[in-house]
Amino acid sequence: MEMMGNESMIWEGHPTWRAMLSFHIKWFAITLVAFGLLLLVRNIGVDLSYPVIVVVLIAGIGVTVLSGWLQRFFTQYTITTKRLTIRSGILSKTESSTNVDRIQNITVKQSPVDRIMKVGSIDFDTAGDNAADRFSFIGVNDPQDLRERIMHAREDEKAEGRHDPQ
Repeated sequence: MEMMGNESMIWEGHPTWRAMLSFHIKWFAITLVAFGLLLLVRNIGVDLSYPVIVVVLIAGIGVTVLSGWLQRFFTQYTITTKRLTIRSGILSKTESSTNVDRIQNITVKQSPVDRIMKVGSIDFDTAGDNAADRFSFIGVNDPQDLRERIMHAREDEKAEGRHDPQ
């Protein structure tokens, strides 16, 4: 991301791997259910070889790990003293950004599992009524600390604006 004039980086990152655990657990469970059903169908008398069943298990686990990694790796969050940016996508990219001075509310959300894993989501409400005016950084480490860093940067920016005669 190219910086503007007196803009500086506050934070840059991706969703943490710990935030992806629920995704992985869900799809591993689905893979195991499919594996169990294939074993059951084989025991009923359908002609399925064990290598085919094992390939299904390995493929399910592999696809789960790969898709989780791709989703995490190709989502990038950036916060500067001027902008919030979310960039995602593999082949086609989607980039959403807003000016930091448009932020009206910052909400940190953590489920009980998120609290144990020390991750959470940060929702930014910006001026406007559209869904596009809401930004969410999902699966970030220590979201309370990040919220505080953003709040301090906003206050510093406002203080500089009051002292800047222009």
